[in-house]
Amino acid sequence: MRVYDNARDRYFLVTKQLVLEIFAQRNNFTTPDQICLALKRSLDHRSVYSYLLRLKRQGLVETGTNTRRGYLAYRLTERGHARLKYFRSRQGQRVPW
Repeated sequence: MRVYDNARDRYFLVTKQLVLEIFAQRNNFTTPDQICLALKRSLDHRSVYSYLLRLKRQGLVETGTNTRRGYLAYRLTERGHARLKYFRSRQGQRVPW
């Protein structure tokens, strides 16, 4: 995913593995703002919200019960843990093309 960095006035690449690793480290429901803080960038929050929604549609994260209006938090699903395990197993391997 390409995300706009407000502080540097340019885009940078955020990988799916990186975002899933953040969820795995927290091992609990995590808000999009916490993801932005963990990436240590001044990001366009709309991009992060959109990306997390895409991960939810892929079945990699799920939302928690909404106890407060406007509060959104995600956590890894079993499918998300499996995808992260796959990414970790591919570390150091070169793509053949």
